[in-house]
Amino acid sequence: MAIVNITTQNDADFIRQFAYQTVSGVPIDLTGNKLRMGVRRHAEDVAEQMLLTTENGGLEITDAVNGKFTLWIKQDELERQQLGDYDHSLIRFPPTGMQLRIWSGLLTINAGPSR
Repeated sequence: MAIVNITTQNDADFIRQFAYQTVSGVPIDLTGNKLRMGVRRHAEDVAEQMLLTTENGGLEITDAVNGKFTLWIKQDELERQQLGDYDHSLIRFPPTGMQLRIWSGLLTINAGPSR
């Protein structure tokens, strides 16, 4: 499983495109998949601070066959959160009904001077 640490500032949207692929660089087909990224201050916390999904627009599969997707955290969502580190994981839901972890890691929210 991959570890993906993300650093953001709370004065702008965070938008990044990713390519989901094998270690040897072969794209993993995301056709028919849904994605979900839960963000909590600590993984064991009950309450999620943010939830980004393909259904709510926080994640968008942009080229399913080539495993490409975009993560978008809006600036107002970042500004609502306390500064610091959060645990997150990205899960994919293929049509088979399985739940497969793509990555986990830290999301760090720093103060942005233009907020």
